[in-house]
Amino acid sequence: MESLKKMLFSIMTASLCLILSGCNYGIFDWNNQNLDKRKDYKNWSSCITDQQSVARVQLQDSYNKAIDQDIFEKCTTNSNYRFKSDPKYR
Repeated sequence: MESLKKMLFSIMTASLCLILSGCNYGIFDWNNQNLDKRKDYKNWSSCITDQQSVARVQLQDSYNKAIDQDIFEKCTTNSNYRFKSDPKYR
């Protein structure tokens, strides 16, 4: 019974430490804000959606996963990226 109490106390302590340390990777930033409400997230998320749509229309059947990933990478580093002005896809 005593070892069960110690184990329960250890689990509760570890849980409390995780909650207080902010280890909520992917959902919250360090300021405990939802990432999807941050301006930079909205900008690059919008860029990805818009530019992938433009690429699908422009390339039609030649659009593939590699292009999709390339657009994702470029939009995350530069939210002003424009597919139509990219010399790689002209």
